[in-house]
Amino acid sequence: MSNEIHADYKTGETLYATRFQPDGNVFIADGSADQVWSDPTLYDVTMTENGDGGHYEGDFDASANIAAGTYQVTVFLQVGASPANGDPQLYKGEIYWDGDSELTIFTLDGSIDILIANSSKVNVYGVGE
Repeated sequence: MSNEIHADYKTGETLYATRFQPDGNVFIADGSADQVWSDPTLYDVTMTENGDGGHYEGDFDASANIAAGTYQVTVFLQVGASPANGDPQLYKGEIYWDGDSELTIFTLDGSIDILIANSSKVNVYGVGE
């Protein structure tokens, strides 16, 4: 799959995403390993502006290295020439991943959760601009 991560922001900016394990460790860019956060240039997932309308997209796992699970995604605004500690966090959200594509959880009658595969985006919530 591709372009599971979506974020809307001012046009012409540079955004990147990071993916976190439930224990707080962050995946390196190709998803082949995770570690305690240190250098953001190791973790950045490139986000590309789709056209010029301020809609950015990025792949959750282009290298097919991340196993099925529930993960956190954070989108940052890159301020300098490369990702850096101190870049402002724009959005964060959660993705349910089956190892190949995103899953969506639906709750029926408040008691039954259903997971279904789709190609929709990660739901992200603003944390301030």
